[in-house]
This record gives sequence, C-alpha cells and structure tokens, in this order.
Amino acid sequence: MRAYAGFLAEKVERYIELRRSLGYTFYKQAGTLRAFVRYVQSSELDGPVTRDMVLNFVLSFSGPANGRAIRHGVLRRFCGYLVIYDARTEALDRRALPRSRAIPPPHILSDAELASLMAACSRISPATPHRGRTLATLIGLLGACPVSFGKAVLS
Repeated sequence: MRAYAGFLAEKVERYIELRRSLGYTFYKQAGTLRAFVRYVQSSELDGPVTRDMVLNFVLSFSGPANGRAIRHGVLRRFCGYLVIYDARTEALDRRALPRSRAIPPPHILSDAELASLMAACSRISPATPHRGRTLATLIGLLGACPVSFGKAVLS
C-alpha cells in the first residue's frame, strides 16, 4: 500500500467514526468512501485528493446520474474534512454533478387498481379491523375526488 493510500484509509475510517458518533447511520456513504480508498490503491494514485481523481472515480460507476451525484456529494463533504489534515486537498464544486430534481409524472390508478388497494387495506391489521376499514374509506374518498386532486395523490 502506498503511503498516501494508507493515510487516506486512516482518515476515511476516522471520518466514518465521527459521522456515526454524531448519530448518522452512514452505511452507504461509508461504502462509497471505502471504495474510493480501494480506487486510489488500485490505481496507484499518490497525494492529494484532486477534482479529477474524484470525478474519474465517480464516473467509473454505471447507473443513474443521481447515484453519481450522491457519491460526489459524499466525497465533497469528506474532502472538506480531509483538508484539515492535508491542505493540498482540492475543494470539490457542489455543482459539478447536479442531482436531478425531476418529478416523475403521477400514476393515475385504474378502477381495478383502486379496488385492489382498498381490498388490501382490510388485510393491513387483522387484530385491529377498524384500522383497515378506516384506510379503505380514506382511499375510497381520495379515489372519488377529481383527477386533479384525488387519484394523482395515490401515485
């Protein structure tokens, strides 16, 4: 292991401990940071973390753009921590990989889907039958509302 990769691995573990001590579960983020350390080791990269290094790592993942943006955000926050220990660490731009805020179109339930949902409500809590009836009534009322309000809310 190269000296910088060892240094980076130690700082990643300390950062993970810090985040968890603050109450964050930090499981997926910890996986991203550890994968970054493995990337630095396998690529035999040395000294400080740079924008190009992080972008090459993030873009090496396939999948949706939001996943890459989330990984970049995790590494951006880690670099803010790492700069305390290595002043040569480059700050990452928040807007380098923006997240998509696109809202998916609503799914309007068909009458069969609505009936199936209402039937499933009766099985939600066999010990407390009123809960299921209450939910079925609520779903039925929402389904009876105009499309602009009721059925679009159920998507």
